[in-house]
Amino acid sequence: VRRKHHCITGRCSLFGRHHIYTFDGVIYEFPGDCSYLLAGDCNHHSFTLLGDFQNGKRTGITLFLGDVFELHLSVDGQLSQGGKRLSLPYASHAVFVGSELGFYKLWSEEFGFAVTIDNAANIAVTMTKLHSNRTCGLCGNFNAIPSDEYTAQEGFLTEDSYDFANSWAVKGADQACRRVSDPTQSCNSTKGTAVLSSCSVLQTSSVFLHCSHLVSPDAFLSLCQAEACYCDQKNPEDCSCPFLLEYARTCHAHGILLHGWVEESQCFPKCPIGMQYSECAKPCSTTCHSLNIQEVCKEECVDGCTCPTGKVLDGNRCVEVSQCSCTHMGRHFPPGSTISQDCNTCVCRHGSWECTNEGCPGETRVQ
Repeated sequence: VRRKHHCITGRCSLFGRHHIYTFDGVIYEFPGDCSYLLAGDCNHHSFTLLGDFQNGKRTGITLFLGDVFELHLSVDGQLSQGGKRLSLPYASHAVFVGSELGFYKLWSEEFGFAVTIDNAANIAVTMTKLHSNRTCGLCGNFNAIPSDEYTAQEGFLTEDSYDFANSWAVKGADQACRRVSDPTQSCNSTKGTAVLSSCSVLQTSSVFLHCSHLVSPDAFLSLCQAEACYCDQKNPEDCSCPFLLEYARTCHAHGILLHGWVEESQCFPKCPIGMQYSECAKPCSTTCHSLNIQEVCKEECVDGCTCPTGKVLDGNRCVEVSQCSCTHMGRHFPPGSTISQDCNTCVCRHGSWECTNEGCPGETRVQ
């Protein structure tokens, strides 16, 4: 377990079936069915993040800069603007969208926020301390006071998380949002013992207990146990793993990395085909196109998906270095491709162009 120095940021996440974990550490469930204000600059409205839901499932994130600029990133990585598809990586108006360690990421250092979407459609929003007590929405107000988290859009405090969450619905031009109510469902889980024991590592495992002084496992544990009502009992890990993953990520955000929690819990978070999950990977991971750039990786490690040892990322696939493609004028060329450049021939090898060094006919070469 390592403590790491980290700049103070707020983290809010939408995880599991339909749980939301606010900046101030309150966890509630809300199976949304509309777009809702998640977080943003609620004083000057320089930027607004909406969470998009359909029938209780998260479908994506919409970003507004003022009233003019809008971007939509779906949970499967499709970026669009006003119905028009955009390609990744993308940069405009100090906003960047791309992929990092197998996850999709939308961020802006200028506006002080980042959003990541993993392969199970878990969404994490981080904001710099500058936004403390200036944000609002499903992620709460980021003022370090959990007791006033359920402040509705109209300004009143409620004890009902559904009243709170419904108040932040954002009606589109063509749709009114239906009010989502608490699905009062009696629990008939007689076969939940496997689930309960897979949740209990939060209390019994020394790996998880390293963090209990900073992040209380109690709320995670009770929600994890309640999940036995809803999930497929054949794989108890499917029930408990979203909570264990979220607990590990919350601990990491507080500066404690839970080494070995994946093996301890037998949870293997989803990754793109050919990649493997790592609880501590460098964001500037090796890609075919960074092979020839001597960059110093200063960033702290984060959880994400990496290529197996000996392979590097080429676009969204892991390949041997010898199989790296090359780019020229925005186009991709497979290894072994040749192009002509200034009377010379260039061949794509190991992700870079190797060119002959001939002068053009009729040119006087300076020795």
